Amino acid sequence: MKSKLSELTRAERYALGQIGRVKRNRSSWKASPALMRLREIEKVIKARHGSVLPETDDADLYIRAAAFSCTGQDMRQWCARWAPWASPDLIKLIATAAAKRRHMMSANGVAGMLMVSMEERTRLGLNTIGACDMSLQDRQELTKQRKRERDRSLVEQKRRAAGKVDRASYLAAHAVSRDKPWEVEGISRRTWYRRGTGQSRVEVLHTGGDTLVPTIPPVPVISKQSSGKAGRRGSGDHPPAGYQGAAPHGSGDKINEEAA
Repeated sequence: MKSKLSELTRAERYALGQIGRVKRNRSSWKASPALMRLREIEKVIKARHGSVLPETDDADLYIRAAAFSCTGQDMRQWCARWAPWASPDLIKLIATAAAKRRHMMSANGVAGMLMVSMEERTRLGLNTIGACDMSLQDRQELTKQRKRERDRSLVEQKRRAAGKVDRASYLAAHAVSRDKPWEVEGISRRTWYRRGTGQSRVEVLHTGGDTLVPTIPPVPVISKQSSGKAGRRGSGDHPPAGYQGAAPHGSGDKINEEAA
């Protein structure tokens, strides 16, 4: 057999599949979005109607959604499995319309055609079908939010496995972090800890009455105006503070010194 194959030309061996054959493995396999779309449409059918589509007025929408997935699936075989009541004329009409499409229908288009809500999309785990009651931007934001929650939960689980406590337990065990005395003093947390004080320097307030008042009596305020005038005039026989021990200056003072 090998001798006969060696006598064939390259084109003949290529036609027989002896050369040019690509050996595929699991790592090189890629999922087809069109095929995934078709399988998700079948999942919607199973969840809503069971194994076979009922013959209703809008049942042909499922056939259109399947055909517009552009998988190359023979719609006659597909309808024989999911919609055995479909007539050949209906199948041919839908297949002809699908053959004119270059790309498969959008995710929101299929969701609007089959009326797939966000709740149903989440419950069935659909990825290639959108939601008729939520826009793409809102779905993307919701997906990011759920991912953040999953990541936060995963980090929390890792912390618990490492023996670390949660924030509530930490605050319950550390009164300083719970009471936040630095906010009362009007300073930053870092400054409060850098100062190295164990207790806050804020006055302890008496909370027995209706109004919060300090326990230390207030210091009487000295009038700045009166103290300023006394300093300028001096008191009794003593000259003002600004003129005590002043050296003679000016021409008049010099003449008085010579006369003396």
